Amino acid sequence: MKILKYQKTHTNEYKIITSKETYKLYDDIIIKYELLLKKEVGEQEFAQILKENNLLKAYYESLKAINTKLRTEMELKNLLKKKQYNLEEINYAITRLNKEGYLNHQIYIEAYIHDILNLHLCGEAKILADLQKLGFKEEEITPYLAKVEPQIYLNKIEKYITKKLKANRGSANNFKRKTLSELLNKGFSKSDILAILDHQEITEDPEIIALLVNKLYTKYIKKYDLSTTKLKIKNYLYTKGYTNIDLDLYLKKTSD
Repeated sequence: MKILKYQKTHTNEYKIITSKETYKLYDDIIIKYELLLKKEVGEQEFAQILKENNLLKAYYESLKAINTKLRTEMELKNLLKKKQYNLEEINYAITRLNKEGYLNHQIYIEAYIHDILNLHLCGEAKILADLQKLGFKEEEITPYLAKVEPQIYLNKIEKYITKKLKANRGSANNFKRKTLSELLNKGFSKSDILAILDHQEITEDPEIIALLVNKLYTKYIKKYDLSTTKLKIKNYLYTKGYTNIDLDLYLKKTSD
């Protein structure tokens, strides 16, 4: 196969125009096979050149991705698979990146934990689980999580509860139950949540209760007697977390 022309690109590649078609080859390949000194190259040798060039292409693709943001091995493998690199090309890229120190687990884990704690509402359990999904082992992660001050999690919980309290229009029990569930899902420990939640003063707005009782009374009294209506109202209020409600007092206000 004859080499007709070489053209340097703005990247680390050469455009090679041959008697068959045009290719882009990396500087490393050009130098290794001394292609600038050759006028032609054998088919078998050129097939090897293209194979090695594709290995480099996978490596440089990964390097470009890492320069954009930190990536794990798993993320890079998935990225390369999507770009249709084969297993040999992917393994070459990952092995070389590891050897050159670009896939430093310590740096990634520390940076990940730092960013999550500063930018998101996330507890220790969820951070651990999310890092495991990215391909890290628990024994790699826990030493860095252990460095996090416990007060950081407590402050996040307290801030979240304070914000939710401002918008609360339901019962104290329902608020506690819902808030506990939400914070558990975000990875905070139950003991930490309850330590703050149990010391919060959660008031129930009597006007909201009155409106609810009035609505329920109007709905049920059309179908049932007063005794059954009261029972149904109490059952409904219980499902909403209201306990020890003086129903007669609210019904008196309703009738007034």
